[in-house]
Amino acid sequence: MNSLLSQLLIRLAQKEAAEKELLALVQSLEILVAALISSLSPDKLNELVGSIDMAMKNLPRNLEAGHNADIDLLNNNITRITAVARRH
Repeated sequence: MNSLLSQLLIRLAQKEAAEKELLALVQSLEILVAALISSLSPDKLNELVGSIDMAMKNLPRNLEAGHNADIDLLNNNITRITAVARRH
C-alpha cells in the first residue's frame, strides 16, 4: 500500500511539474507575441487585428458546447495581447 501511495505521489508531482513547465512556455510565447506585435506600425497592427477577428468569426458555428468556452478563452487572450500591443 505504501508503494502504491508513493507511486501516486510521484506521478502527481511529475504532472504538477509538467503543468508548471507548460504554463511557463505559454507565458513566454504570450510575451514574445506581444513584443512582436508591439513593434508593428498602427496600420499593420489594425490589419493584423482585423485578420484575427475575421478568422475568429469564420470558426465553425456548429461546435460542441464544450468548445465554445475554449473559443471564448482564446478570444479573450487574443484581445488581451493585442490590447497590450496597442498601448505601446
